[in-house]
Amino acid sequence: MAKFERHIGELPWGWWLRAGHDGLVDDRGRVWGSVRDAFWEGELGFPPVHFAREQHELMLRVMTALHNGWHGVVEQKSDLFDGDMMFWRFHHCWLASIGMLETSPDGISVSPWSSALDAGLSALGRSVLMMLQVTREPEFEPLPMGAVVVASNANCGIDAEARERALQEFEREIGFRRHLFAREGIGTHYLVTLTGMTAGARMPTRNVAWSQSFADAKSRDDMFAWLAERVHRWDDWGELAHRKGADVLTRHLFSVVIGAGGLSK
Repeated sequence: MAKFERHIGELPWGWWLRAGHDGLVDDRGRVWGSVRDAFWEGELGFPPVHFAREQHELMLRVMTALHNGWHGVVEQKSDLFDGDMMFWRFHHCWLASIGMLETSPDGISVSPWSSALDAGLSALGRSVLMMLQVTREPEFEPLPMGAVVVASNANCGIDAEARERALQEFEREIGFRRHLFAREGIGTHYLVTLTGMTAGARMPTRNVAWSQSFADAKSRDDMFAWLAERVHRWDDWGELAHRKGADVLTRHLFSVVIGAGGLSK
């Protein structure tokens, strides 16, 4: 099967694989245990390493950010790559080198660095992104996309009453996730808290892993609206607080806010 035929109709990568007795059979007769194995080992030529799962998830998150425009360049570097500019640049150039990014119509660029760092997903990249989304590990919770849209609208210059309605709708839709940011008011204190599930106990309970107080309700809501728009990152930020402590999450969020250009971005 010719490669140019594979992505007609923007189908998920691997739609041409056939289910056989021993696994999935590709167009060269090779047998794979999963679609991701066929992509990682067959398409990209990587060995079957134990950390492939984490690399798949990193690809998914970076490509999702590029496709949906949820991250600015500096924010993406600060959050997904923990501020490591060299890793961020390498990863983007690597995505371009394997055809995931549309660097130029003819594949040739006068400035390959800038084109790779600024490019969006190619047709192949969108196809691979769809495959990574539909084969995502079950422990990674699917996002309620309606809630994401509502959260995005909460920071679009609407009036105070409309923003409050948008945030309340978001809070209703988001439900109880493993890691949940929430607005709280305790006396005269205005807080944003992060709760997570206790691991290893017979009866799981929710505990506050991080909190930040604000001078007034508007400042608290500005922070919560910014967090709500990035709900796809909550589980990672919750794990960071769990592993390294609340202070580390505070410093990380501070750097990401700066990278995003402020709470209004």
